[in-house]
Amino acid sequence: MSYRHLVVACLAGCLLSCEQPQQSQLPVVQLSLTEPCDIQRGCRLVGKSITATVIFATDVRGLQPFPVKVLLDTTDEVESMTVAFSMQGMDMGWNRYSLSGDAMSAWNASVTLPVCSSGRMDWVADFDLLAAGRDYRFQVPFVLDK
Repeated sequence: MSYRHLVVACLAGCLLSCEQPQQSQLPVVQLSLTEPCDIQRGCRLVGKSITATVIFATDVRGLQPFPVKVLLDTTDEVESMTVAFSMQGMDMGWNRYSLSGDAMSAWNASVTLPVCSSGRMDWVADFDLLAAGRDYRFQVPFVLDK
């Protein structure tokens, strides 16, 4: 075997061994808001086998911790839940929190949001929960108190 053939064989072996690992993709189920909501009164989101109600504290302000509560109506055991906060078209840094709960009904976290240097107060809470081999996702838009 010539040097050139050896190099080609080695490169081919490297490329085959660098194949991307198969990532298990869970089915994603989107929950939808039932109507425009007020986060202090509760925002209701529905899917086929799960209903979620998201409630924030009555006085939500930047740089001050506030509670986030998600009440679930499901027969599926929830394995985990996170919430990430963002603004449309803005990089607001890492704002992901894990909620703790009792696997089937109430999930809670204390979160703190940064203050936007441009003065914007419009946020989106992106929830992601894992239950029964499904990845449920839902969004709740809200505006900080002034």
